[in-house]
Amino acid sequence: GSVNRAARLSEYVGGKGQGAALALARWAPGETTLASFLGGDTGRAVEALLSASDLELLTQPTAAPTRICTTLLSPGVAGGTEVIDPSGTVSEMELDALLGQIEERLHTFDALAFCGTCPSGAQDIYSRLVSMLAASASGDKCTVLLDGIKQVDEVLNSGRVDVLKINVLEATTLTGTSSAAAAAAVLFAENGALRRRRALLALTDGPKPALLFTSATQGWRLHVPSVEVVNAIGAGDVCTAVFLYHLAKARAQQSGDGGDGGD
Repeated sequence: GSVNRAARLSEYVGGKGQGAALALARWAPGETTLASFLGGDTGRAVEALLSASDLELLTQPTAAPTRICTTLLSPGVAGGTEVIDPSGTVSEMELDALLGQIEERLHTFDALAFCGTCPSGAQDIYSRLVSMLAASASGDKCTVLLDGIKQVDEVLNSGRVDVLKINVLEATTLTGTSSAAAAAAVLFAENGALRRRRALLALTDGPKPALLFTSATQGWRLHVPSVEVVNAIGAGDVCTAVFLYHLAKARAQQSGDGGDGGD
């Protein structure tokens, strides 16, 4: 019931996919393509900001406006409060149009990152992209990373995920387990989501060491140097971008040198 006046307002592009793409555009300029739906005044503002970065944009305009997420932060208080606008619905024509743009470029990609949840009307876009990969002559060489646990059952069941990059809480929620090791056992099972050869489970855990599993029984604990954090929002997106970039480059090089390839 009280009134709170903000001392400062910052506007920037949000969303897991956009965050990862912007991070990678700074890490490896000129090597990133971002596919997204954008609509209304907010969508135009977002596109203008994205156009100023070193990204190739595959943008599908939508009749529904792009939603706004407002994050409230207080000095000296850990975390923040997020208020997210209702999400509009993507039409079937808009979905097909964006998928068409992606399909034209699919053979040029070393990796695909499926980041976060999709708006209403486009919930099956990830599974349709997996089907496109299966139908593509070079699709099996593309490294697929998934960063999300909602609306992704079909993708997980397909067995086409090379990297599941989420946090520990998401992993235990997804698998109905109580520990990272137990979650890995479920995901790397014979019919599990990470049954694909050389699949990886990458788990972040806030300020705690990250975990990287290569099987149900083999994993590493990665200790990250302590830094002064101004705002932790988007830290996971940076991790997604840099990790996938170097993994995909290494696997593409192995394939080109006659190595194991990306199967």
